[in-house]
Amino acid sequence: MSTSNARSTGFRNEFSWSHSRYETFRECLRRYYYHYYGYWGGWAADADPFVRRLYILKNLKNRYLWAGSVVHDAVAGVLEHVKAGLGPPDETAVAQEAVARMRTEFRQSRDGAYLEDPKGAVGMVEHHYREAIADSEWRSFAEMAERSILGFCRGPFLAQALELKPADWLTLEELLTFQIDGAKVFVKMDLAHRTEEGGAVIKDWKTGRRRPKPEGLQLGCYALYATEAWDLEPEQIQVIEANINTGAVGSAQITAAHLETARDAISTGIAEMRARLTDAETNTADLNDFPASPTLQRCRRCAYREVCPEYKHVLAPNDRASAQPGAGL
Repeated sequence: MSTSNARSTGFRNEFSWSHSRYETFRECLRRYYYHYYGYWGGWAADADPFVRRLYILKNLKNRYLWAGSVVHDAVAGVLEHVKAGLGPPDETAVAQEAVARMRTEFRQSRDGAYLEDPKGAVGMVEHHYREAIADSEWRSFAEMAERSILGFCRGPFLAQALELKPADWLTLEELLTFQIDGAKVFVKMDLAHRTEEGGAVIKDWKTGRRRPKPEGLQLGCYALYATEAWDLEPEQIQVIEANINTGAVGSAQITAAHLETARDAISTGIAEMRARLTDAETNTADLNDFPASPTLQRCRRCAYREVCPEYKHVLAPNDRASAQPGAGL
């Protein structure tokens, strides 16, 4: 199967680099193909059934990403309220609205609404594959979301945002781009703002269990954008990764070496990704050039397991869950 970058829809599947895209590329080439090429056009009413299936699977989320996205949206809403000069909203109401949203989206997913409307209705990997997830675990994600939102509202980051002047706000959950080696590089920062000294602080919220690692490639990519878009020297940029679920915070001052490392990694990734294409100019890819990298752990959590022929060679029959969806939240 070969996938071109143009369809009758009138828009193009353009080549680009992002941190999440490159992570997928390095983890499994087959998943990368399905997620960024194979699905293209699957939204159309007359889409090929296999392509339509890939489009459905592409839009699935696992429970961790789903809960994290709800928290991120709630925190962004709080900050938008502050940025508009309205002060902090009612923190309890924000947390309750987030949990109510989770209950609605849980039911959408459990009831299979995403099969008819993959983009508009939430679908989760766990429901699609009928995985045996205890109701108590689903409830723990709602509790995590509530805890994280209240923790953010009562912590130092909201207090700092309340002190910002209108001109200090640089970006808040916007999809931004810059160019490296002729390719678009996408970044989306949770929050960036000016400092009193004229520098910038880039803040990234996490909700998982791991400790913050503020010197990673993702935040290095953010800093690269900051130097180009906001005319800053590396030493003027601070990056903060905060786990608003656990309260752990990591901070790093950017240096020229950080930026060089990030730029080299992105440039290398762009070259590797382009080398897999049958035609880099038209961003055309062929399935046969993207072999799977099957492992038990990787395949168990992959949204594309039902269409990937490697799946049956990796997982024994008793590894394939078939549970009835529970009441959930």
